[in-house]
Amino acid sequence: MYGLLLRLSALDADAASALRVIGFFDVLVEQGAAVDVVLQRTAALAGCAVGLRRTDTPQGRRADVNTPVHDGTPPIWARVRPVPVDHEIWLERFGTPLPLDDLLLERFALTTSVALSRRQRDVENLDDASLLRLAVDATADEMRRRRALVRLGLPPTGLVHTMAAEGAPALIDKLAGSAGPLLARASVGMAHALVSACPFAEDLSVPVGTRVGIASPHPAASLPTAWREASIALRFALPSRRDFPPYSLDEAVAVRYPALGGFGALAERMSPEAINEVADVQALDELASESAGEEVLHTLEVVASTESMRRAATILHLHHNSVAHRVTRAEKVLGFSLGEPYARSRLMLALVLRRLRDSAGFA
Repeated sequence: MYGLLLRLSALDADAASALRVIGFFDVLVEQGAAVDVVLQRTAALAGCAVGLRRTDTPQGRRADVNTPVHDGTPPIWARVRPVPVDHEIWLERFGTPLPLDDLLLERFALTTSVALSRRQRDVENLDDASLLRLAVDATADEMRRRRALVRLGLPPTGLVHTMAAEGAPALIDKLAGSAGPLLARASVGMAHALVSACPFAEDLSVPVGTRVGIASPHPAASLPTAWREASIALRFALPSRRDFPPYSLDEAVAVRYPALGGFGALAERMSPEAINEVADVQALDELASESAGEEVLHTLEVVASTESMRRAATILHLHHNSVAHRVTRAEKVLGFSLGEPYARSRLMLALVLRRLRDSAGFA
């Protein structure tokens, strides 16, 4: 396919070659090809870069023969042709045009116009929740995502703050009420996306049974990245045990992506199957299966995140002897003492891996 136009032009711009070019674009129209697909395949046909942009913006979408579709601008020598409405395409053939370039530009413009019209109709029919799902979808056509942002009233360069939350719908409604003014919200897979123009408060109220992951601030055009970060942070969070803050670090009710540091990489690189092979995680599963398993694991979370048993006992509202008894029982199953060097770090890693395994559905 690469450089087909070059070979056809070498045969002269006769009727047979012209029909092949027309047929090429007719197939794209019949297949309902998205804009990015039209760009990529046209670049392959032409053997050079092509692009599309709105007439009121310098930057658009560009595809080259061996490069995926990306943001770009036309060089000053590119051939440009208008596309209804408010768009233009370009062809980056440097030097002498080929005999079939005029036909290619004509059919490229027509096919792009059809794809733009189809995309606009698709987006115009979406409600706000569906628009937000489109805006955070990293696999969606870039131009459709940009159109969704326009429909949502989100300037592409404007900063947004993105939260991923998990909980019953009624609890998410309660969370949304305490999160401040929202620009948009929607269910996305097994989680809920909440987007705000303002940072989410440090003392955010998280209803019992709900957990939250919060991304770094990003421009609205980077919502897929923001949603990825929020979803990763959510996997490290634990269900809230009370409706009102303050929440201690060990409670991990609202986890912020920047605070994860290197732990964030684990979420994308460790599969549930690999985590299941970790002996320390298997020991935690054994402890969890016991009658008081949930309380034992909560005790271990607190102990792993504090500097002493007495501090852990204060946070847990228990006598330090009670905490020590739980820890001694857990150490027999874990196979190591928490008094050993780096033992608490080892325990925290196992606890984190277990969270990631059990929250794989949010990935």
